[in-house]
Amino acid sequence: MNHYYTDNSELNSERKEFTYYFDNEVFRFTTDNGVFSKNNVDYGSYILVKTIYLKDLGKSLLDLGSGYGPIGIILKRFHPETDVEMAEVNPRAVELSILNNSVNKTDIKVHLCDDITTLPHRFDTIVLNPPIRAGKAVIYDLYARSKEMLNEHGHLYIVIRKAQGAGSSIRELETLFSEVEIIGRDSGYLVIDSHN
Repeated sequence: MNHYYTDNSELNSERKEFTYYFDNEVFRFTTDNGVFSKNNVDYGSYILVKTIYLKDLGKSLLDLGSGYGPIGIILKRFHPETDVEMAEVNPRAVELSILNNSVNKTDIKVHLCDDITTLPHRFDTIVLNPPIRAGKAVIYDLYARSKEMLNEHGHLYIVIRKAQGAGSSIRELETLFSEVEIIGRDSGYLVIDSHN
């Protein structure tokens, strides 16, 4: 099945641009067919950013499954001192992320990558809005690889709806991390902080 968490580069291109406002900051994003939430920043990503953007995110952050880049770009704007990178399996999304980084003047390295354990260094923070349609096996593998790529005392922040498997995700995360806690709730979405 084709979904946004795949190589959708053969789909017809139909780019569109929208303006997004967050905490008195203005962002411009270009999206296209075949990427997640192409019409606006999805509510889950908004809740994730709203919950963590004032936290200490450390010196390095990875936006995993970054799509066209809104989470990483917004967090970089509020944390210019943090080295932010993105990893994404969808080539079209990577191309859009690079464009959106340029438009929003955020200095972020974008990786076309289906295995983050091949990246050259670890991170203090990893953020993930899991690709639900890709299935539990894919999502749980992302959790495991994230743990492997975190620095000591690093944090994995995810957002997931209760109706889309938040409970089973928490149980899976508890097999990987010593501390798993819900740090945000809104409209059926949970923001979960996992760390050791």
